[in-house]
Amino acid sequence: MSPRALLPMLSFGLVLGVACVSPSVRQEKARAFETGLLGPIEDGRTTRQEVLLRLGSPSSAFEGGRILTYDFVVDLDGEWRRAGSGRASDWAYPHPRTASLVLVFGPDDRLVRHSLVKDLRQPDPPIQEAAAPPPS
Repeated sequence: MSPRALLPMLSFGLVLGVACVSPSVRQEKARAFETGLLGPIEDGRTTRQEVLLRLGSPSSAFEGGRILTYDFVVDLDGEWRRAGSGRASDWAYPHPRTASLVLVFGPDDRLVRHSLVKDLRQPDPPIQEAAAPPPS
């Protein structure tokens, strides 16, 4: 094989290798994300101020700020990050996996309960064009 033909093939292989992350690596990254995110959060102890200092501005707030949510997406490398922190809008392209951290605070601004709501569905298959009806 000529060196000119080899270069495009190697480049293509490198791109495929970088874009493909094994399921076990993705699972380990998801576990690390959850541990790092949820580790310091404790119901009855964590304050709203601690959450805001650690995570920043919430993605959404409800009931006058009593409920805060933080949205996360996973990128092609399997790394979880805050939604909206990418170069392009996170919602411009479908993400196969997302998560929202929901935090509920009591009147004393202490965390009453929290939950990490995950959407781990697989991306929708490409839409196939309908076949023409058979002639009658």
